[in-house]
Amino acid sequence: MNRPTSSKILLASIVIPCIMSISSFTTLAFTTFHKRTTRNLQQRLYFSSKNSSRGTKKEELKRLGKSQTELSWDHYDFSTNPKQENRFGNKGLASDEALDPGEEAKADKECAREMNYANDVYFKLDPEIVQKATEILEPFINQERLERVSSVLKQRTKRIKFLFENPANPSNVWACLRTIDSFGIQNVDLIIDSGKYYGKQALNQKRGMRTAMGSAQWLTLTNHATAEEAIKQIKEEQGYTIYASDLNPNSKDVREIDWDAGPICVVMGNEDQGISQEMRDMADETFTLPMCGFAESFNLSVATSISLAHMSAKSSDGKGPLRPGDMEEHEYNCLYLKGLLNSLPQKRTGPALLKQNGIVLPDAIKDL
Repeated sequence: MNRPTSSKILLASIVIPCIMSISSFTTLAFTTFHKRTTRNLQQRLYFSSKNSSRGTKKEELKRLGKSQTELSWDHYDFSTNPKQENRFGNKGLASDEALDPGEEAKADKECAREMNYANDVYFKLDPEIVQKATEILEPFINQERLERVSSVLKQRTKRIKFLFENPANPSNVWACLRTIDSFGIQNVDLIIDSGKYYGKQALNQKRGMRTAMGSAQWLTLTNHATAEEAIKQIKEEQGYTIYASDLNPNSKDVREIDWDAGPICVVMGNEDQGISQEMRDMADETFTLPMCGFAESFNLSVATSISLAHMSAKSSDGKGPLRPGDMEEHEYNCLYLKGLLNSLPQKRTGPALLKQNGIVLPDAIKDL
């Protein structure tokens, strides 16, 4: 082998490994740089997306307004995203999160006990205490508001009441309560039979029902554990005739119902199953709302509204089911005091003002 050839081979043996090393280093550097750049880009995209999501959520809440984002008695609309409805405290549950039916039943009983006890305490207040408390609070509320509370209560009636049997959706119940309030009905009863709610979703919805009932501050709500207990009190003790909305073939058309039969309690059943067979057997009459389309039934709040519209059409000149102004004086005065307490800017203001003047309200009233 001559010298030039040998030199070329020697040079190649030195240069080629160097080129390969440089190439490997360049590849490694590029790969590292690419990974870092990609990671930084992903992080920026993540935080950008997160901030954008937050911004979008704020914008969406602003767009929807209070009627869909707050539990307001004056302004309320059904949520555009019912599955994410959290105004009633029934927030979404994780797939592995469980609700204890036994604990939920205890919570139902405690909620019913507190609600019924608070109403009982209100109407057992001494008339002189009610009058004195009213005189103390009125100067702290503007005249327009005072006239509004008085005007609404003077149009209230106790001749009609509603009873909801094991409702499933708190949004429906809330809408029903607001509609009932708009027609001047003061008293509403609910049956929350813990044993009739099965599955995590149903229990979660029922939990929201407690929030809905506790927030309906302008109505007098009574909670019952069973249909039998409810009917015994409403029919046997209070003297109401029971009319239940039901799709059974023996039900009368709502237009054929005798709405002058006396004090009437209208029963609305569960959104999916309707009234129970027990309720059907105990009702004095069942009625149905006429339909001529393909839909099999009305939404609960719609059915309540239609029933009230029929009652309103049958009521005039002191006849029919809706007879404004038939409450007893003491009941009116107690509700007026309650209206004053609810009209103050903060819940603790009223009790504090009364305490300064020697009147201490029971704790049950303060929390109602």
